[in-house]
Amino acid sequence: MSSDDLKARPSSHPVGSRDESGYPAFLERLQTAFEGHLAHHRLFTTDATGLWEAYLAAFPEEARQHHTCSACRRFVERFGALVTLDDQGIQRSPFWDEHLATPMMFAPVERLRTLAEKARVTGVFLSSQPVWGTPVTGAWKHLAVRVPQAYVFRPSLLDAHQRMAELREHYRCLNVALGEFHTDLLKQAQTVLRADALSRSEKFIGVVEWLLARQDERKQPHGHNLLWKAVASAPAGFCTPRASMVGTLLEDLAAGLPFETVQSRFDAKMHPLQYQRPQAAPSAGNIQQAEAAIAKLGLAPSLERRFATLADVHLTWTPAGNKPEPARGIFGHLRTKEEQRRELRLPGKTLTWVKFRDTVLPTAERMQLRVPSSSTAFSAMVTAVHPDAPPLLQWDSLERRNPVSWYFYPHGSTASSWGLRPGDVEVLGVTMKPNTWFSDRFAHVGQGVFFILKGARDSRNSGLSLFPEFLRSELHGVRATIEAFSQSRKLEIPEGQPLASGMMFTPAGNASWELVVRVTSQGAVADYTLDRWD
Repeated sequence: MSSDDLKARPSSHPVGSRDESGYPAFLERLQTAFEGHLAHHRLFTTDATGLWEAYLAAFPEEARQHHTCSACRRFVERFGALVTLDDQGIQRSPFWDEHLATPMMFAPVERLRTLAEKARVTGVFLSSQPVWGTPVTGAWKHLAVRVPQAYVFRPSLLDAHQRMAELREHYRCLNVALGEFHTDLLKQAQTVLRADALSRSEKFIGVVEWLLARQDERKQPHGHNLLWKAVASAPAGFCTPRASMVGTLLEDLAAGLPFETVQSRFDAKMHPLQYQRPQAAPSAGNIQQAEAAIAKLGLAPSLERRFATLADVHLTWTPAGNKPEPARGIFGHLRTKEEQRRELRLPGKTLTWVKFRDTVLPTAERMQLRVPSSSTAFSAMVTAVHPDAPPLLQWDSLERRNPVSWYFYPHGSTASSWGLRPGDVEVLGVTMKPNTWFSDRFAHVGQGVFFILKGARDSRNSGLSLFPEFLRSELHGVRATIEAFSQSRKLEIPEGQPLASGMMFTPAGNASWELVVRVTSQGAVADYTLDRWD
């Protein structure tokens, strides 16, 4: 509140208090309404202008000078044009609701709401400020809101303004892509990807389906707003398909190339040792850039990784009872006549993983997996040495910690290198790929089921397995340095706990799994061959 404001006042009462102290109550209702909007929707900027002038003009002439306040003006001009978007793309003001206003404030609030809700959405709004506006100066209260901590933007490599600019660029790129990649072409790509004819095709089905949904939204009455709503919550890379493998596939299909050519080009780029993997040592400039990025994000402790243990894993299934086995002699592994008589042997079945998961797993008490002599499915899960280290992976966040990732050897490995012998091995637990544990937001990284095997431990320990496609998007530009660092270090090995290592199976590719598991359930034993995902 300026000294000029105070001198011009016809009354010594605080701003708005002239209406039987209704103004403070209105401010409380404003705060409650704002928090309600923020809990369910993101905020967007609009091109609305002249809000302060319209606000003052809506007061009776004799009251305008009383409501002329520099603090309130700053709030109205900075935040008054913001809106939220519902599922139909209809915009609503998070502040202005005349039904919550005092009689004196009814017309000004209605005017602000109308201007904000009829304006054109121009971007996503983010702010690192915990309080918007100036709530109090001396005895006067002003238009202002407190932002719940969960909704305050946390700067990373980009501050709020830089991130808003990046999202505007994402909106532009998305519009360009939707203009080039029409619905028929996207549906053709969807068919190809669903046919499992391309390497790791499941990673991109979600992207193409997301683009198809955006094409449908463009035709809706509020299509412009719906695209902004999608951009605000899109996973990394979804808004820029032309710069990804999806763009490569769509361009090849649009060019009418033979499928064999499309397939070979796609598969070559998607090889696990090629996709997003640097093919040369990092430059001095990239190392310097990485040093700065890691320091700014506080990620140095996050780069320390170890093998994950059974206790680190979100398990889908564990053995019933989970009791330690008694010590056995040389012949302890042989089944006695009495034990064999008690167990009813059922004929084997061939099932998909999904069928097995839904019909067999819920009642399984014990499970063994038939380990082959060699396989590309041998895999291990890894996690952070320091649980409180800042999130390093896409699917990890301060709100829901999940620092677990995985690795395997693309050219395969032997059972012996994992401390296993071919044959039936006890399953300590079943889990899904970590990126899918708590939500489907990162399902595009890939589906998979992981069988944790007793005694499995990778003897090579050939790096930290910090793969570029797992990392936070802010680190994409320094992935060469991070991968070189990853290859130069070894995972720490926790002692005295079973490791979360074993075999992982995914929907990718056409190859049959031929995975055999022996399940004991309610006195019956049966062998199941799992031949594919679904």
